[in-house]
Amino acid sequence: AKALKAQGVRTVFRYYCQLPPSIPGKDLQPEEAKIILSEGLSLGVVFQHYNNCFRTFENRWGTEDAQQALKMAEAIGQPKGSAIYFGVDGDWPWASLSDAIVAYFEDVNRVFDGTGFDVGIYSNGCTCNLIRTRKLAKYFWLSGSTGHSGTQAFYNTGNWTLCQNALDITLASANLGVDTNLCNPAAGYFGQFDARGAKSAAHPAAAAQSLIARRRFLNANTDLKATPDSGAPTLIAIRKDQNVRLVQQSGPWAKVLTQEGGKSRAGAAQEGWLPLSALMPMSAFPDSSPTYGLCGASSVPGDTVKYQNCERATSRLR
Repeated sequence: AKALKAQGVRTVFRYYCQLPPSIPGKDLQPEEAKIILSEGLSLGVVFQHYNNCFRTFENRWGTEDAQQALKMAEAIGQPKGSAIYFGVDGDWPWASLSDAIVAYFEDVNRVFDGTGFDVGIYSNGCTCNLIRTRKLAKYFWLSGSTGHSGTQAFYNTGNWTLCQNALDITLASANLGVDTNLCNPAAGYFGQFDARGAKSAAHPAAAAQSLIARRRFLNANTDLKATPDSGAPTLIAIRKDQNVRLVQQSGPWAKVLTQEGGKSRAGAAQEGWLPLSALMPMSAFPDSSPTYGLCGASSVPGDTVKYQNCERATSRLR
């Protein structure tokens, strides 16, 4: 917690879940929450228990997930006025699947009614937009899978609250695997809380804008060079729509840092040079796509699509 704060992190998200957790460590314990808050960090929470498996939604587990989330909120002393996010961690944009996801959030909202807690959703742009139009969540957290249906289009509307900008990296200073996220400067508050309460944990708009202003989207697949020279050795190839941190500009070249400076499964972070023309501000994705891809598509996906993340017998844990 100390190392994360020293690196500029303001809010840490941790998990609520059914017990036993689907992934070890995803159950936020009161002592851990106390440590995070005592270090001056704020805390956000997201419920995830096989939320990457469509059975969670077609089996109508929204009610019991919401009830379990409220039990864990009480256990750590989460203050009223803050939020609990619920994950829809799959790319399921088809019309034939949307009713089950909507029903899940309707059930969550029924349980939360009158409790003082708000609902958030973590998902792709298609699903975030669906739940937003149904008025079933207040906060919208875009997953880091930029190729998922509607994610770029929803980002470009400015209606998102949080977005993941680097996945599964290990920060050297903390020796801890994390995903990093950026806050929409227009939001500031996204349901987090600190030791004083809920709304006191809001991120100043200027600070959030400063973070985004120092980052850029790539508008094309581009090679990262060791020096500002097209003939210089290539360090790595960076894909279109990824984002990098801008370190320095020199003429038509920009020095950037990848992966927020952390090591990922793919390898270590790299610092190198890109043509300035390959970079765009993070105000919108390069294509400014207004389309939501397959969102609402009429075709019926097969079981492989729906259950590809259901390798464990989820029904036995309920």
